[in-house]
Amino acid sequence: MTQTISSDYSADTLLVDRALPVIDTVVRRRCRHWKMANDLRDDVRAEVMVRLVKRLRDSESAPIGGFEEYVAGVTSRVIDDVIRALSPEWARLKHRVRYVLGHDDRFRVVTLADGRVSCSLQAVPLLGQRRVRTHAADALARTMIDILRHGEREPLLDELVNEIAARTGVAEPIRTSGEHIAATRMPDPGALVESAQSLRSLWSEIAELPRRQRLALLLNARDAAGDSVLRLLVAEGIVSSCELASALELREADVDLFLGRLPLMDLAIADSLHVTRQQVINLRRAARDRLARRMARKR
Repeated sequence: MTQTISSDYSADTLLVDRALPVIDTVVRRRCRHWKMANDLRDDVRAEVMVRLVKRLRDSESAPIGGFEEYVAGVTSRVIDDVIRALSPEWARLKHRVRYVLGHDDRFRVVTLADGRVSCSLQAVPLLGQRRVRTHAADALARTMIDILRHGEREPLLDELVNEIAARTGVAEPIRTSGEHIAATRMPDPGALVESAQSLRSLWSEIAELPRRQRLALLLNARDAAGDSVLRLLVAEGIVSSCELASALELREADVDLFLGRLPLMDLAIADSLHVTRQQVINLRRAARDRLARRMARKR
């Protein structure tokens, strides 16, 4: 028993020595414009460590390839959770910006050595370049183009989102004060659920829905801004194009084009499923009820 405790202590010490410098570096980089309270900074560190220890003690998980890179990724996900809790509108806007950057060839994205993402316009138009297709996405793209065209330098992704938020009033730029943070504290370490894992679990249940229920739900799914939830899931890497193609019964090559048409109105869904509009509504309600029951059993 003594040897086990000693080994665990050595491992924990090594974990702290290697992980904490990476955690602090990512926090400084991602939150440099925040007025971040020290207690929240400590909470971020603690939550990252909880997730790391849980992952390292999971004997069924594959070995971690690059430890520092893995720690940086976990830290970024925890910070994303904080942003979603404190500024949900800003987080949704960032999802939409990332989708446009990834699906419109007028933009160029570069991942820097430290993991930050810079944005710019393509210097030379690409042959057969892709463009976003929905009215909302195109309006966002036009705002992004104006900002990038008149900016003094290539902004980082979060800086671009902040500028769009300030211009459009869709969300407040991330300038969180200590008082705001104190009023919206994170849960105790370990209480947060891995958002990506939760979404993956939900997606696996959606994929098992009966065909008509699944399509009635997915083809109409939208966020608070009216954008398709499916585009956000793909942009965030939660769902792959192959998985989405399977769920929507499409060829993978047709996924990007089809996403540009979403979300669909109920009458369009009814026409594609050869049912009435009311039946589409009933199918969607049945899908949500079924998902609620299944997800409740997993808790």
